[in-house]
Amino acid sequence: MPGTFVARRALRAGSALSLVGLLTLATTLSATADPNPVYPSKAQVDRAKAAVTGTAGQISTLDAQYASASAQLSQVQDSAAAAAEEFNGARVALEQRAAESAAAQKRAAAAQKIADSASLEVRRYAANVYQQGGSFGELEAYLDSKGPQELIDKASALEAVGDARTRSLQRADATSIVASTMRRQAAEAQAAQAKAAQAAEAARNAAQARADEAQAAAARIQQQQATLVTQLASLRKTSVDLERQRQDGLAAAAVARAAAAEAAKQAQLAQERARTARDAAAKRAAQQAAARAEAEAARQRAAAIAAEKAAKAAKNNRPQPSRPKPPAPKPADPTPAPPPPSSGGVSAVIAYAQAQLGKPYQWGATGPDSFDCSGLTMRAWQQAGVNLSHYTGAQWSETSRVAISDLRPGDLVFYGSSGETSHHMGLYVGDGQMIEAPHTGANVRYASIYRSDLLPYGGRP
Repeated sequence: MPGTFVARRALRAGSALSLVGLLTLATTLSATADPNPVYPSKAQVDRAKAAVTGTAGQISTLDAQYASASAQLSQVQDSAAAAAEEFNGARVALEQRAAESAAAQKRAAAAQKIADSASLEVRRYAANVYQQGGSFGELEAYLDSKGPQELIDKASALEAVGDARTRSLQRADATSIVASTMRRQAAEAQAAQAKAAQAAEAARNAAQARADEAQAAAARIQQQQATLVTQLASLRKTSVDLERQRQDGLAAAAVARAAAAEAAKQAQLAQERARTARDAAAKRAAQQAAARAEAEAARQRAAAIAAEKAAKAAKNNRPQPSRPKPPAPKPADPTPAPPPPSSGGVSAVIAYAQAQLGKPYQWGATGPDSFDCSGLTMRAWQQAGVNLSHYTGAQWSETSRVAISDLRPGDLVFYGSSGETSHHMGLYVGDGQMIEAPHTGANVRYASIYRSDLLPYGGRP
């Protein structure tokens, strides 16, 4: 019983202590709690959400503005490159007109020399007539004339003209006409050259203006993009460098997506061409098989008819000794296939282009320190002994067509609405890559061939 009493006292003491602790905690909480608690209102929460949404909207808008500025810069650069190639085309045309004019002048000079010789022969004949006692009227006709045609007109009025004189006059007449024709053609060629020179000068001015415009636009757009990058960095709470890297990455990803889409398009076109070729080959094979079967049937019918006739003839005629058949001619040796083209030439072409990597683009330039797109490909193929003109449209005409899916290193790829009017080109080096001199403000570089304006056929020199 004493133990029980002690336990009850301890229990009562513990309960008393617990009660004191609870009262103390309640007093402490009561003393520290805010008697007028304030919670964010729904309007405040909505405003905070709107601010976050607004920031996201600003970021999206700025991203779009940056991408739009990049696209605008690309368009300006493409326009400048197109103007540069238009100048190259005008310069090639001028060179052709100049060569034609020089040739026409040379032909005219040769024809005039022959005409002068014929005229001198007629005049000598007239002097001989005078020395032999010819009348003054004849001398006047020969010596007072101002040219071969007038001489012929006067001489034709004479009543007695010998065969030798006739031949001389006819020769003078013919050579005079030829010389006149050649002079007219030379004058026309010279006028065409002058017109081509004016066109080349106008194209040069336009190319320079476009290049200046592209340079100014590049500076303006780059400044605009720098401002956008700063704003984006602030909104995203990142550094300017990090934001610029992000924008460059986004741009590169966009280019890669466009290249992949173009590559897929070209692959689909190649599959369609292959399917069409297979269908055509199968159709030709079926037609050839049918033709062979028909020919074999006709041969068998003819053989049967011949055998029947031979059997009937054998009954009526004695058999004749058969003549030995002449030996069949020995089949001609097959023509050996031409050897495959040497790869050394293409290797030199690509090696030259690789050596120019990093050199600046300059419209109208053909090296050695700067290039435009057709100037680079022209110089590269010169290393293999192939002469191409300094113009995209001309290089399209000077090469044979090859499907994009069948490109080999060294082939040329073209960009634009048509080959004759293409505004850009590059040198294919394999694996969907090319070496190109791109545009003002950039350097010779490797790049994917797949772009939206890639023509479906390349050129093989």
